Amino acid sequence: MPDTTTVAGPGERPADRPRPTRLRRAVASIAVGGLVVVGTAGLAFADLAPTAPAGGAAARFVPPDGYAALATAGDGSRTIHESARDTGPSLLLEEPAGAVAHLFSEIPFDVLGSAQLWRDMSTPLDTPGVPLSSIYLLDDSGVSLLTATGAELGFSYLPGLVVLPADAAPGASWTGEGSAIPGGAIGYTTAGEVAAGDHGCLVTTTDTRYLDAATGEELLQVVDTATWCPGRGVVADRADSGSGPITVESRPLPDVDTGLGGDVDPEPVPLELADAADWTVRPLAFQRSDPAFGDSPRGTPFEGIGATTADGSLVLAATGRLTAFRVDGATATQAWGAAPGGDVLQVAALGELVLVSTSERRLVAYDQRGVRLWNQRFPDVVLARPEAVGADLVAVSLDGTLRRIDAATGETVWSIALRTDVAQAPAVVGGTVVVVDRGSTVIARSLEDGSAVWRTELEGASRVAAGEGILAAQGTTTDVWRLDPADGAIIWHGERPGAARLLLVTAELVVAQSDEGTTAFATGSGARRWTDAAAGGLAGDGTRILLTDAQGLRVRDAAGELEAQLEVPVAGAGTTRFHLPWGDAVRVINSDGTGWLVAP
Repeated sequence: MPDTTTVAGPGERPADRPRPTRLRRAVASIAVGGLVVVGTAGLAFADLAPTAPAGGAAARFVPPDGYAALATAGDGSRTIHESARDTGPSLLLEEPAGAVAHLFSEIPFDVLGSAQLWRDMSTPLDTPGVPLSSIYLLDDSGVSLLTATGAELGFSYLPGLVVLPADAAPGASWTGEGSAIPGGAIGYTTAGEVAAGDHGCLVTTTDTRYLDAATGEELLQVVDTATWCPGRGVVADRADSGSGPITVESRPLPDVDTGLGGDVDPEPVPLELADAADWTVRPLAFQRSDPAFGDSPRGTPFEGIGATTADGSLVLAATGRLTAFRVDGATATQAWGAAPGGDVLQVAALGELVLVSTSERRLVAYDQRGVRLWNQRFPDVVLARPEAVGADLVAVSLDGTLRRIDAATGETVWSIALRTDVAQAPAVVGGTVVVVDRGSTVIARSLEDGSAVWRTELEGASRVAAGEGILAAQGTTTDVWRLDPADGAIIWHGERPGAARLLLVTAELVVAQSDEGTTAFATGSGARRWTDAAAGGLAGDGTRILLTDAQGLRVRDAAGELEAQLEVPVAGAGTTRFHLPWGDAVRVINSDGTGWLVAP
């Protein structure tokens, strides 16, 4: 643990017991950070979990998975809050080990295995700061706070601190006691009661006291009044720890035009391969760092989906949610987490913008801090990576709904229905956006208004790509075409072996990758320039080509000359691997939570 921590390990007494002022500040941060308000529309938790909701009558007041809210404190400071819901211990495994290790030792694993958890992640908007995470348990006691992390003093309650009882109704009351930090050096007692609020809401008043477990001395008293509304969580909160009340009110975050996007830049950071000959391979360690609980290894595996933002942050999918890491040297430290709702299908980073496609048929945008900016609903899931167009982006859903979207606000510039299935990414070239449908029709639409420009039937066509004003298409089996972006006419046709995987276009090359390797064609003539056995990944900086496979990576120039070749230790059995190029480096991510950094 860092020198500043005041949390004792199991069986230890803190070297410097937190004084009431410090404890008061920490509890105040939880009072603000734990406030969650969400909209009432959307899927209920029962639709996302195979078991009936626990928590008794309190369960209906807990927000559903993936909802966001804007909270404003009495001093005007604002935070964005996002709810995650899950069954099992995965949410706890995303927390610092020091905050949850004793829970795993004290709570039977079969109980944790079926535990219904709710996490509130709050991110400050107006001042620099790390997100705060609060995890609640829904069980026979109602809704109870288990852990609060991210602040200068962390809490881990055992048993959980009840915030809303299972018999949540006017006139209900409860009491409780337990430990507030691992090791039990600080204990707590609590008493609460429920009163009726407006519009079916409930008002809880709780008196929680923190005690020195050894002497019984009262360290702090917190009196909290919270208004809970069905399906919305806490909509108003007033906490007083003796130094003046802290008040917070909250409202659901709109789907679009939240006013939070500012001048977010969706322009991707260019790849730089000129110094690839100087690259080395080093282990990339993933960790969770907390002001109170210190550093600990990352506890959950990755899902093989991820992206890199303009500032170099890794954004990776894990257990249906997002986790972002700041990379410093060969260490990736968890910076924020997000719960867009449902399962994550695709993650893309367009410059400063993180775009997440979910099984709930939504395209959700975040900035590099993890603040949700907007949430676009589509008629079907978005399987294809969106493409940047100046300050906008274009995205297409599986049912063929093609939209141009303002990257900062999420507002629709135009939307058209192609009435055909589209699963691959669009290409932007010559004032048009081009897609290929599942019937192998290449379709071009105007970037200005979405109107039809041309369409071309190419037997077996499966994907398109563009660069430097050049448009190419790849067939499912052996075909590669260069097309005229003005009318879709075929300029040349080539062939390469294997089933199609990736396609890249530069000023000099059209590079097609399949499950049998990579083939580069001259853009002008279509003549085959060179081949490579790599079949695991493909990227370029405009003049050089990055090729990856299970054994490592290679960099070739336009003529096919090998400029760099590095071996990366093979991943273990059952582990999948993916590569995320960024700037002058490549991050190699393994699904088991390990990785490699390839950089100068």
